[in-house]
Amino acid sequence: MKIIDSRVRLRTEQCLKILTDENKNCYSEYVHLYKMKSRLSPLPVKELIEIAASNNIEQMMAYGISTEENEHILNIARQFKEIIPIAGISIGKGIRHALRDIGKYCDEGTAAIFMSPFDLNHALNDRLLYPLYGMCELIKKPVIIHGSIHYWRGAYMWHGQPQYIDEIAVDFPELKIIVSHGGNGFGPSILAVAQRHPNVYLEFSALNPSYMAPEFLYAANTYLKNKCIFGTDYPLVDFKVAIARWEKILRENVKELFFRQNVLDALYKAPDAF
Repeated sequence: MKIIDSRVRLRTEQCLKILTDENKNCYSEYVHLYKMKSRLSPLPVKELIEIAASNNIEQMMAYGISTEENEHILNIARQFKEIIPIAGISIGKGIRHALRDIGKYCDEGTAAIFMSPFDLNHALNDRLLYPLYGMCELIKKPVIIHGSIHYWRGAYMWHGQPQYIDEIAVDFPELKIIVSHGGNGFGPSILAVAQRHPNVYLEFSALNPSYMAPEFLYAANTYLKNKCIFGTDYPLVDFKVAIARWEKILRENVKELFFRQNVLDALYKAPDAF
């Protein structure tokens, strides 16, 4: 079975800066909690692809956050078919600038737009973000949103809570929404959001299923089996370790969906009409 990893940070010098720069303290807790130091040295993209392939990972969704990272990843994706580019969008320079960026990156081949409430310092349901959601819905481009606990205490955790994701899904019924880290930390209410809205998916990167609430594991194996997506958030979690953890938990008839098909549907299948 070929796997698609739905969340990866490349180990190029440019993409590692945010994790290794001591001034970027918003990610310092992650380096400690996930014991990442051995995976924070630069590694050529070709070698990373080979390591992933040795674990049956055929493609990786590589995330950018800044303009520089987005351009960097798009350029790499042009060279390697194994890399699916994801562009991070901010409203720091204004809404019109963000809208132009969405159009530009989508024209250049990005598969989805990523927004994080703690990077944006706005709640996900903030009306300043609504033009961005509207544009993505219009051009049929999925939005990936960070919808779980985060460990940077310089921003409010509650900006990404499930209630706000439900509001976005109601107001933009044909917008594909992928919730990073599956709402971890906010309890099972995110499961109701995903069950209620046909275009909401839950991506479980950086999570150890052994420590997850049983409601989530039951949902992934049963009534949300077509909505749950595998990811590592490498280099937070090693490829081999993440795959092994989930293979122990998932039913055989669900593995193909979780490790591959659901993310393809989330990215490329036409959204369900309201």
